[in-house]
Amino acid sequence: MVSIPPGRFTMGDRNGDPAEYPEREITMSGFRIDRTEVTNADYARCVQAKACDPTPYMEDEKLGLPDHPVVGVTWIDAQHFCTWVKKRLPTEAEWEYAARGSDLRKWPWKGIFDPKKANTRHQEDFHGASAPVDAYKDGESPFGTLNMAGNAAEWTADYFDPTWYGTSDQTTNPTGPERGRERVVRGGSYRDASHMVRVSSRIPKSPTEADSTIGFRCAK
Repeated sequence: MVSIPPGRFTMGDRNGDPAEYPEREITMSGFRIDRTEVTNADYARCVQAKACDPTPYMEDEKLGLPDHPVVGVTWIDAQHFCTWVKKRLPTEAEWEYAARGSDLRKWPWKGIFDPKKANTRHQEDFHGASAPVDAYKDGESPFGTLNMAGNAAEWTADYFDPTWYGTSDQTTNPTGPERGRERVVRGGSYRDASHMVRVSSRIPKSPTEADSTIGFRCAK
């Protein structure tokens, strides 16, 4: 895990999709978050301990490699794993702060989109699959987390509400709506283009959906 210090950052993107604005100034306490996405090898240990259900892709010749991110996990699966390792899923705010820091970057690195810094559909060698969780080190966030753009999209703890940024008064360690039908997925995946892997991009998914592009990391 990496330690994320207390600080303030601008959450959202006024030039992004409707669910990403208005931008909000958020104050965060310190926390810790996994440097990488949870791997197939990590998750397999939880399955072997009978604390997690297996995924449809753990034996896949591309997606099931031990050092690649586990995908095909539901939000419930991800929550079970994080609890098993005595952690939890990160909130949306924690995830975005860890990915972007405090300087308004659109991707985990400064400047324009660079296809060499993330596993996305822009890759010249695009083959529609994940990469090792410690790949693309040039695309690390300001705090040293890896693959927060592309590779596997990631579950967060929060319910999804497309109007939340405009109606919420939570400005310190926000935890999102109290209820909802969908959870928020962040970071985009190996199938997505640059717009979808921005640090502010928010995607709603049913917590029971198991997609070949969605994994997770834990926080504490």
